[in-house]
Amino acid sequence: MSKIKIGDKEYKLSRLNYKDVKKMNRHRTENKLDDLDFDTYILIYTLQKANPDFKMTIDEFDEALDINEIDFVRKEINDYSGFNKYIKKIQDEKNLTLGIGKKLSKDSPLPLVTDITK
Repeated sequence: MSKIKIGDKEYKLSRLNYKDVKKMNRHRTENKLDDLDFDTYILIYTLQKANPDFKMTIDEFDEALDINEIDFVRKEINDYSGFNKYIKKIQDEKNLTLGIGKKLSKDSPLPLVTDITK
């Protein structure tokens, strides 16, 4: 199991499964999370899965994470968990349906995630 250091603490990382994706999407809908908060929630959810004692709200996590670390942390967590690969696959399939170059919209039934597939 891989680990990541955030601030002065080290956390284990875990892989996500499809049930996790459904839970995250349900949470996003029920809590009306915007794109940035949903990005943060994905990171928190993934960390909580492997670290049951990890308890932070979206605001607390955002405040604890240095802006210079966010891209690295997001990439490491989402790559290890499999989330980046899942989103890329979904976007590729959606592009086949919509036509190349069209972007997912907020009305899409698929998860809209900003900047984590780069």
